[in-house]
Parts: sequence; structure tokens; C-alpha cells
Amino acid sequence: MEFMEIKDNKGNMHYVNPSHISAISEVNGQCKINLMGQDYMFTQETMEEVKLHLTSFKH
Repeated sequence: MEFMEIKDNKGNMHYVNPSHISAISEVNGQCKINLMGQDYMFTQETMEEVKLHLTSFKH
């Protein structure tokens, strides 16, 4: 299993299983990731950067 590195808006590094991401959205210019329909985090990356990061993983 491969994990995706994501920095939240506070600069903390998280390692996320891409298949656990339920949704991504943009709120006031920040990317918001919903994990398994429950937890969410705001990232330092833009939504476009997160989408590019996600598509680089093999499905």
C-alpha cells in the first residue's frame, strides 16, 4: 500500500491512503480533503496540486 504525503494548513505532515479520500473541495482558496466521510483537513496545497498528486497514484 502506498501513502500520499499531505501537509495540513498548520504545516504538519500526514500520510494518507489515497483510497480513503472521499472528497476534495476548495474553501476560500484552500483545499479541503474529506477522509472516509468523517475527518477532514485543510492542506497547504491548492486543489489543483492535490488533484495532480492524486492522479499520480496507480489505481
